[in-house]
Amino acid sequence: MKLPAFVTLPLISCLLSLSFLLPTPAQAAVEQTLTLLFTNDTHNRLEPFEHIELKQKVGGIVRRARYFDSVRQSNPQTLILDAGDVFQGTPFYNFYLGEPDIQAMNMLGYDAMTMGNHDLDNGLNNLRQKVQYAHFPVLCANVTEKANDLLVFRPFQIFERNGLKIAVMGFISEHAWQAVALPQKEGLSFHDPIPIAQKLVAELRPKVDLIISLHHMGIWFDEPFAKAVPGVDLIIGGHSHTEMEKAQLVANGSPNGIGGTLIMHAGHMGMWVGRLDLTLNHRKQITQHSSERVLMDARWDLQPLPEMLESYAKRLRADMEKTIGEALEDFSVAGKYDGPFALGSLLADILRSSLKTDIGIMNTGGVRNGLNKGPIQVGEIFEILPFENLVNHFELRGDMLRKVVETSASRLKVSKNLQFSGLDYTLEGKKVTEIRVQGKPLDLQRWYSVSAPEYVFMGNEAISFEGARNVQMTDRRTLRDMVLDYIRLNPRLSHPKEPRLIQK
Repeated sequence: MKLPAFVTLPLISCLLSLSFLLPTPAQAAVEQTLTLLFTNDTHNRLEPFEHIELKQKVGGIVRRARYFDSVRQSNPQTLILDAGDVFQGTPFYNFYLGEPDIQAMNMLGYDAMTMGNHDLDNGLNNLRQKVQYAHFPVLCANVTEKANDLLVFRPFQIFERNGLKIAVMGFISEHAWQAVALPQKEGLSFHDPIPIAQKLVAELRPKVDLIISLHHMGIWFDEPFAKAVPGVDLIIGGHSHTEMEKAQLVANGSPNGIGGTLIMHAGHMGMWVGRLDLTLNHRKQITQHSSERVLMDARWDLQPLPEMLESYAKRLRADMEKTIGEALEDFSVAGKYDGPFALGSLLADILRSSLKTDIGIMNTGGVRNGLNKGPIQVGEIFEILPFENLVNHFELRGDMLRKVVETSASRLKVSKNLQFSGLDYTLEGKKVTEIRVQGKPLDLQRWYSVSAPEYVFMGNEAISFEGARNVQMTDRRTLRDMVLDYIRLNPRLSHPKEPRLIQK
C-alpha cells in the first residue's frame, strides 16, 4: 500500500537525521581494543611453587612469559604493568637483592612498574641500583627526597599503542609506606596521593586518551581514590594481595563511556595474571570491557628455565634443597589476619622457647608463605621468613602488654595484628575481656619477659612498645636462623594445641 506524502516525507527526514547518530564506516574502522596484562606482589617468585590450597604448582616467570607472548600475538596492542612488591620472598632475594627479578621483567617485556614497600627492603639505593638497567620505568608520584624535594622516581609515563595515548601514573599509600622499615625511610617524605593525582589528571587529560593509575595502595584505598579522582579510567592495584576474578566498576560520573573507574588486582606471588580488554570508539570512549584472572599453571610449561635464571638457581639449590625436618600437617596462611593460625602460633612458640621468655610475639604480616605437609627443606623456611629480621627480648609491664593485645585484637580481619605464645585472651564482640599469661590472669603491675622480631619492637606494625625495659638484642642470628636451628633440634612439626584466642 502506498503511504501518503504527509507520512513518507517526515519519515524520510527522521531516518536521515538518525543516520548522523550512527557511526560511519570510517568511524567504526578506528574502534580499537587495548589489552592490559598485569601482576602485583609477585614477591620474588621466579619459579613455580606448590600451592597448598590449589594442590598444584603455580606461578613462575617462564609460564608468565609464555602467556604474555600468546596474548601479544593475538593483540599487539598490549601493555604490561606491575603494581609493586616485586622484591622479597624467596632465597633469590636474600642472595641477589632483586637483580634476577628485574632481568626477568626485561625478558618478559614489562612496560612499567610502581614502587611497593618491599621494593625498599634494602633501601632506595638498592632499588635504584637494580632498576638502572631496567627496560621500563619505575613510577611513584608521591615520595620525595627530603634533601632536595625531588621525586624518587618519575610520576608518570605516556605510552602509545597504534595511535592510542595512555598515561600511567604510580602511587603508594600511607598504609604501605608505614610498612617500610624506619631506617629505609630515612631521608624520604611521603605525600598524600589524592591531591597529587588530581593535579596530574588535570594536566594529562587533554594530552592522552586513557589514564591508568598503578597503585601499591591496598584495596581499601582504591575506591575512595576512584571517587576523589574521577578522571582516572583504570586502577591496577596491589599491596593487599587481593584476588579479583573480575574488575570492579566504581561509578563517579566520568564521561569515559562507562561512567566510572575500573579497579582490579591479581592476587600475589605471580599465581595469577590479571587481564583487561578495553574497546574504545573513535571518540576514545570505552564501549566494551572484559576482565579475567589467568592462573599460571602447567598449561604454560613449554620450555625449561631460561639460561639467565638457571645460572642463579643452580647456585642456590645445593643449600636450599637440604631436608631438615618434617611437617606432620599442612600449615596454611589462608585467612591469617582473621586471628591465630597454626604457623603464626608456631613461630611465636619458637621465639618464646628459643629465648626462654614468658611471651613470644610474631607479626602476622611477617609470615609470608605456608608450609606443606611432608619433608621440610631449608628453602621453604626462607620463603616463610624472607626478611633479615633480628630479634629483641625485653620486659613489658602488664598494663603495657594489655594495650598491645587490645591494639592487635582491634585489627583482626584487617591487617597489622600479632600472633602470641604463652598468652591467650578472650574477645567478647570487639572487646578484650580477659588476658591470661601461661594460664594465670594478667597482672597489670608485673613485668613480663617478651621476645619479638626487631621489626615489631621498633613500631613498624604501628603497635607501640613504649616503656619497655631491659631491651636486648639477641646474638646476630636472624629470626629465620633461629627457626632453622629449632627445626634441626625438633624436626617433626605439628599444629600447636594451646588456645590463643577465645571468642564469646
